[in-house]
Amino acid sequence: MNKPPKRFLSIDDDRTLQMIVKQILTKSFGSETLEVFQAATGEEGLKIMREIKPDIILCDIHMPGMDGFEVCERVRELKLRSAVILMSAYDAEQDNAIKASDTGADAYLSKPLKKGELLFVVNFVMRVAHLNDAVFEKNKQLEASLGQLKQFHQKLASLNEELRNDKRRLGASLKEMTDLNQQLENKNQQISSMVEELADRFDSTEGLLATIIELHQTEHRGHSERVAEASIYISEKMGLTDYQTRNVKSAARLHELGIVALPTQEKRQEALSEGERNESKSKAATNHPLVGEMLLKEFPGFELIAEIIRHLHENVDGTGSPDGMYGDRIPVGSRIVCAASYFDHMRMASPDKPGAEILAKMDEKTGIIFDESIMRVLGEFVEGKGDVKEAPTMECSVFALAEGMELASDILSESGINLLRKGTVLDQETLDKILKFHNVDPISGVIKVKQPS
Repeated sequence: MNKPPKRFLSIDDDRTLQMIVKQILTKSFGSETLEVFQAATGEEGLKIMREIKPDIILCDIHMPGMDGFEVCERVRELKLRSAVILMSAYDAEQDNAIKASDTGADAYLSKPLKKGELLFVVNFVMRVAHLNDAVFEKNKQLEASLGQLKQFHQKLASLNEELRNDKRRLGASLKEMTDLNQQLENKNQQISSMVEELADRFDSTEGLLATIIELHQTEHRGHSERVAEASIYISEKMGLTDYQTRNVKSAARLHELGIVALPTQEKRQEALSEGERNESKSKAATNHPLVGEMLLKEFPGFELIAEIIRHLHENVDGTGSPDGMYGDRIPVGSRIVCAASYFDHMRMASPDKPGAEILAKMDEKTGIIFDESIMRVLGEFVEGKGDVKEAPTMECSVFALAEGMELASDILSESGINLLRKGTVLDQETLDKILKFHNVDPISGVIKVKQPS
């Protein structure tokens, strides 16, 4: 079923600019993807908003009557889920960009408009809206579970009151007291189960986001999990608390979430430059941690994880971004994930290069980019893992798989589902399931298995 087109409302008293904007968006997206509406004044724009509830609003700040700032404030008062983009010509007396942000605008563009900037902002807003919809649905499920827990607490409070009344009525009967205590214990177990369920739902949300990253980063498959493994080892060796270690693990699994939300061209540049971002201070190498932070920080439980991701590109000598932090001012989780991710990117780029050689190269940047104490523990982790040589492999079709074979690569379906991980030893039950799934969603690519010794 095709999704309805997104609705774009342009508010400007400049008819020429209105025509140019509509021409650019219609040509770039097509009417089946983006439907463009226009208004000449803020008052007319508000009337149209109430009727069509637009997804994106582009509004000029300087207009007769209601200006762009007032329009933005009215949009927020109406609680519309619209992304607001304000624009204006350069004003030497007032920083319109800062005021636009304070008013609640999602983005700001300078006049005269540039086609590339307009398309980048619209593309970005549409992609973030799509990802937010998926996370929003998951958050609704969590809120529903929390509502059930609150209702259960109310029922428990009512039950406790009943039990206290029973105790006053029945006196000091030991048997009755034992029965009442048993009821309370059962209720406490139910509470514990519900708390565990909420924790499982948090893990499910994290797992969903990690899967989304994997599906969009097929050339880096397994990167996040390897970074998480190294980051957990470093956190535990450095004496971080269980809570801190859990946040570091989550940040490691989700540290490339921002790359997924970027437009296709920027996503490629970000993925390419991530392994070498400390070699170049280009803008493309600093975008995705901020996008990842923006996507995560509004959701309960992800605030500290978002902060770790924001500061991944800070350098210990203060030359990094986005805030120029230095030394211990940089969150320890950010310093850990930074070093672990850099090492794994270099390992993927040069799979035949020994880990010790990669560490030696990173040591040249210790004290500049990387934390010395973290590099020391990372060295212990790499030394403990060793440079294991891969066993010889052979290729076979899905119908040639046999019980006892060990996979030398992941098995993926054509739709992108990861059916089995590398290292899985096949049994008869797994083979039967794979063959049944193959009839519905065929296996993609060549299957590699380890040759028997």
